[in-house]
Amino acid sequence: MKKLLSLGFVLFCLASCSDDDSTPAVSLDNLQKRWYNVSTQYNGGTPAAYDGNLACGKDYLEFATGNVAKQVDVYDCQTDPRTVTGTYTATDKTLTTALGGTTVTYDIVKLDAKVLRISTTFNGAVIQYNYTSTP
Repeated sequence: MKKLLSLGFVLFCLASCSDDDSTPAVSLDNLQKRWYNVSTQYNGGTPAAYDGNLACGKDYLEFATGNVAKQVDVYDCQTDPRTVTGTYTATDKTLTTALGGTTVTYDIVKLDAKVLRISTTFNGAVIQYNYTSTP
């Protein structure tokens, strides 16, 4: 009887545990690099591919040491792209950027070595931005 109760308890514990894949671990060590625009998603709809990239260049956000943030726009295959420099702060749940006089706070949805996914609410719409670390 004790074995049956022990087995029942173990099964109960296993059934009670859940994999929380909806909240992946965030490692801020992965943030400091260039993040290339992939897509934007509005209110959970279908992601719209980012169309601002030319064949010879990729727009990106860069987070560097000293909390320096850069938004880089490669608009005509030039070697001197438009760059807006500002600052950022980050925790395991939020990212706040101050670029070009605008401060925006994002929720960090996913951050690993290859994917940065952040979201914010603007005029009642939830906007999710998707980035990759490979151009």
